[in-house]
Amino acid sequence: MSGREKRRLLLSLCFLSIATVGFSQKEDIRVEIHTQGSVLYKEFRPYEISCDIGYNITDRFFVNVRGESTIALFKIDGTKNHYTNAAYGINAGYTFLKNDLCNIDARIGFGDNMRKKQDWKYNYYDGSVYAHLGKSKVKPSIGIGVRHYNSRNSTYKDYTRFFVAIGLSFGT
Repeated sequence: MSGREKRRLLLSLCFLSIATVGFSQKEDIRVEIHTQGSVLYKEFRPYEISCDIGYNITDRFFVNVRGESTIALFKIDGTKNHYTNAAYGINAGYTFLKNDLCNIDARIGFGDNMRKKQDWKYNYYDGSVYAHLGKSKVKPSIGIGVRHYNSRNSTYKDYTRFFVAIGLSFGT
């Protein structure tokens, strides 16, 4: 399956999940669409567009499966380069504040780009805090976090980056 076909499949599953969550009576299924990036660094700047599809195990504890499309911008020794990758991961979280104004959750996760014909091979570990604003089924969300990229080739070293995320959440 080519990269374009994978992106279409991921996008189709995401939109199908949004429709399912939007019309559901119970809020067991959750879907989140985010874009996240790091702008404070010159040597390596990652930008991701991600879709999380998950399940609310309890009223506060949840797990998500994540698919993301990544653009990694490098500037090493004056040479600029970029790589695109698709990565898959899983995360688990706990909603520690629930009220009418917002829900705030903390989560940890890990993922990998499967190292198959990818420009830059890596896996990642991250921790983040997200705020889902409002009471409706579709909520804007913002987040901050830190991600460690564990490089799997000798061209690039390991990186740790702080990131900011914005997006929409359904069923959170």
